Amino acid sequence: MSFYAVDSKRQSMRSTGIVNEVKEWEERDGKRRPSETQARDEATGMPLWQVEVVFKQSSFGRESMATAVVEVGCPHRPVTGEFAPVEFVGLTVEARVNKAGGLSEMWRAERLVDEGKPAASSSGSGQKAA
Repeated sequence: MSFYAVDSKRQSMRSTGIVNEVKEWEERDGKRRPSETQARDEATGMPLWQVEVVFKQSSFGRESMATAVVEVGCPHRPVTGEFAPVEFVGLTVEARVNKAGGLSEMWRAERLVDEGKPAASSSGSGQKAA
């Protein structure tokens, strides 16, 4: 397996607005299944989240949009706007050969640049109504 560091500032990504918990896997009835327990980062102990992103890729000279899920630790559910730019710290991708013989990618990051907090509201004039 090969891990590659990705410069999140150069690989522009946009959030789809979809964020899900990463679940621990458990063995039940001889099969591996996701449990009800949220997984935690082994190094930091932070709860793990899957942040769905889209980005432009180029393959054989043809550009297209790709969707990926980036696993990231955060103490709370990250809040990302739909199609808002998103930036990660310590972003990596692991390339694997799957059972069908194709390539699959696993994206991970240490954290979101803004910690996944909602941006300050830019709507309105900033004045309180009387």
